[in-house]
Amino acid sequence: MAKIKLNYREKLCHYLFQKSAVPYAKLFKRNKAPWELSSSDLLNYPQHTFGYQVGVFLAKNGFEFFPKHETHDLYHVITGYGVTVKEEIGLQYLLYGNGKRSPYLYVVMLLGLLIVPEYYRFYKHSYQIGKSKNKFYNKINKAYLKESFQLVRIR
Repeated sequence: MAKIKLNYREKLCHYLFQKSAVPYAKLFKRNKAPWELSSSDLLNYPQHTFGYQVGVFLAKNGFEFFPKHETHDLYHVITGYGVTVKEEIGLQYLLYGNGKRSPYLYVVMLLGLLIVPEYYRFYKHSYQIGKSKNKFYNKINKAYLKESFQLVRIR
């Protein structure tokens, strides 16, 4: 995994993302069951599948699914957005443009504007991408892992 160099404001965002995931899941995802899949499990899917591509994404970045936040990684893969602070925030703008609404999304969008406003054009562009696509944010789930990656990719 390549080390990404962050400025102090990006480090703050990264820290806040990491520290907020567990409390958010406890508060807002109590009734959601974790998928209990590893990147190794996904890499055993056929190579043409979305699940395999998610496994590649997780392995490439040295990640495993964060329990109850699994769809977040699926959004990365389906949109082609990476894991930089800029792209993490941009992904939320894309999802907002696509119709997603959640407390976490609003907080990340606001923090992005306040802490790293230099990426405003990217955020705006991401919003426009989300707005221009058919609704997908609420359809992506565990069942999609077995689908052809070419059929589910939006970019």
